[in-house]
Amino acid sequence: MKGLMRKGIESMTPYPPGKPIEELERESGIVGSIKLASNENPLGPSPKAIRAIKENLTHIHRYPNGSCYYLRQKLAKKFGVPMGKIILGNGSNEIIKLVVHTFLSPGDEVILPLPTFLLYEKVVESFVGKIVTVPLSDFHIDLPAILEAVSSRTKIIF
Repeated sequence: MKGLMRKGIESMTPYPPGKPIEELERESGIVGSIKLASNENPLGPSPKAIRAIKENLTHIHRYPNGSCYYLRQKLAKKFGVPMGKIILGNGSNEIIKLVVHTFLSPGDEVILPLPTFLLYEKVVESFVGKIVTVPLSDFHIDLPAILEAVSSRTKIIF
């Protein structure tokens, strides 16, 4: 497969997914742990979400409304922004990939706080972007340092 892939893909290291809780407990000998990695909610889904799923089980064989018109309409009203400014996706991964795919060209810079969500780095690498990191200041975003890091090649700040 080497030689067939885009440059940014060939040079990437694989994303290390979080281990299942059963595997972590087996390896550590700890029972009853609460997993906070992988953006999983240890409390489970909201009762409202469960109710909505149950109420719509007879419709799951259909594609959903891809534009999410009614959800965007309600969000726009709640937050006072135009509907056209709201983008929804299947989790943050999809939105991050969409933003990078839309705006980044090879060699463009992306500013990331450090530490941050690993997927930002992986997606930027896949599009041969240059990552510029700005350390957090006492676990807060350092806006003056981010502004100082901006250059003529900066396309995205996460």
